[in-house]
Amino acid sequence: MNVKVRMPKFGKKIQSKKYWVKELLMTILATSISIVLTFGTAYLIEQHQKKKSQHRMALMIIHDIDETIQRMEKVDSIIKAFGDLQLTIFEGKYDSPIELANIELTSMDPDEVKFAETTERIFTTNVDTWSTIGRVDFIDNVSGCYIIRAEYQEEVIDALHKRISPNEKIDFLPLDDLLQIDVDYYMTCSAVIINRLKTANELNKRIMGISDKELEKFNAKMEMVGIDQEDLDSLYEVIDDEHSRNMFKRIEAMDKYYSKKAASNKKGHKRKKNRK
Repeated sequence: MNVKVRMPKFGKKIQSKKYWVKELLMTILATSISIVLTFGTAYLIEQHQKKKSQHRMALMIIHDIDETIQRMEKVDSIIKAFGDLQLTIFEGKYDSPIELANIELTSMDPDEVKFAETTERIFTTNVDTWSTIGRVDFIDNVSGCYIIRAEYQEEVIDALHKRISPNEKIDFLPLDDLLQIDVDYYMTCSAVIINRLKTANELNKRIMGISDKELEKFNAKMEMVGIDQEDLDSLYEVIDDEHSRNMFKRIEAMDKYYSKKAASNKKGHKRKKNRK
């Protein structure tokens, strides 16, 4: 960083002590102004970049929670469809062969809906991200949002999945077992948790001063082009860019690896079963 320093004019013939003092004071004043302007401008730029990074990071996190809510609502729709089909069967209005009813009910397993975890992993494991955000109330509330998501996964998705498919060795439960599932309980539990998360994310917006209009614009951008590198970098603002990109690729590669491995293990298990 270059700082301009005014040198006193010693080349001139100094007429008096007063002239020399004046030149020295002018030099000190000019140098001080230059230092203030240089470092002050740098500080303002740094603060602007930090605020911009903080804002983009908040948008990314709030967007991720909105995506979570949409997936929860998809699960909610599946549960309602399950209940509607139960009622149709109970009322004797099922217009397909009754032998297919348990197959159709089993297909309405909410376990097919998965939550994206990349943003949550970055938020929960990278302490530097917290320091960049710089708002303890926002960090605390977002942590609560991800706890609510885990609660929904466990108490709604996983719990209902275990009722619909309690044993992988059995392809389909008998129809009577599926009709005995208390779907009203899961519908109520789902609605309550979704409303809690919606309320919590509204608080996130207020804390960070993000309007619905701004978030809609950001969401539209995500739907059109996905998450661009600038958005990803905002989550890793204090980490080296190359390391950030590699970390993101590693998370994606790890997810794909374990998904393929799980699928392969499942196929191997089926082959062993067929041989027996």
